[in-house]
Amino acid sequence: MKSTLRGTLWRLAIFAVVCVCGLFGLLATFAQLRFQPELIYKAEFKDVGGLQAGNFVRIAGVEVGKVKTMSLEHDAVVLVEFSADPSVLLTEGSRAVIHYDNLIGGRYLALEEGPGRPRRLDPGQTIPLDRTTPALDLDALIGGFRPLFRALDPDQVNTLTGQLIQAFQGQGDTIGSLLAQTATFTSTLANRDQLIGEVIANLDTVLGSLGDQSDHFDQAVGSLSELVKGLSERKTDIANGVAYTNAAAATIADLLQQARPPLSNTVRQADRVGTLAVADHDYLDTLINGLPDKYKTLARLGLYGDYFSFYMCDVVLKLNGKGGQPVYVKVVGQTTGRCAPK
Repeated sequence: MKSTLRGTLWRLAIFAVVCVCGLFGLLATFAQLRFQPELIYKAEFKDVGGLQAGNFVRIAGVEVGKVKTMSLEHDAVVLVEFSADPSVLLTEGSRAVIHYDNLIGGRYLALEEGPGRPRRLDPGQTIPLDRTTPALDLDALIGGFRPLFRALDPDQVNTLTGQLIQAFQGQGDTIGSLLAQTATFTSTLANRDQLIGEVIANLDTVLGSLGDQSDHFDQAVGSLSELVKGLSERKTDIANGVAYTNAAAATIADLLQQARPPLSNTVRQADRVGTLAVADHDYLDTLINGLPDKYKTLARLGLYGDYFSFYMCDVVLKLNGKGGQPVYVKVVGQTTGRCAPK
């Protein structure tokens, strides 16, 4: 009996230890507890914009620490205290920027290297206000679109949306690819907080002017609606035109493929003729310079009809002599009349 009770207690103790270890592991994982040594730094911000204690500190997307505490200092400056791994080297040129971590409002503190002295920043020192950047203010972004929203007619927006759906009906794969590219684009925009903040400031002025031109904007929306409606009505013709263009391109490709061998041969022969012409350019120059006089003589000979009259003044035979030397034998010769020397 005692032996059985003792064995049960040992098993219960081992099970309890395993459960406690597993619970501690889960707690350390989900609570993101850190046990390695870390260094503490500070940074000043005008606006932390949703940053909270426990948010990550990252360099080039790699987690190197966490935000510890935040406190409001003089002149409405927020002092953020954060930790960093001892292997991280911060200098007097380092910058602290608050970025969006996800689409539900999460933030993280990004450390970036900027211009400045390469002197190491000691633990406990503060990154000043001129080297920090707050997060993007979404309220300001949405507020900047209010003049545009006031200028839109809900009925026209609904009509335009319906026509767009009709125009793009059956293009699910294309739209899916477009949405995937848009997601990548928005992720890139999330890392451009400062630039987008400047765009928002300019956008507020532009949209204010757009609100004053609501009549013209209404006309533009109406014209766009008509354009989309026309495209939707002629989508069959447009598709046929694209198909014909594709077929024509294929035909041209076949034609060029068939013409390629003769064209290649022509280029080679032209290169050979050009080489010969360059090698004997003196003879060609003499021939070309003498052609006008020759043509004048031929023109006079052809005055009597479509034939030429020739007079045989000399007949000379060329024979191969001793040693291959040519021997010329004069058979007939005349030195009077038309053959008289001039």
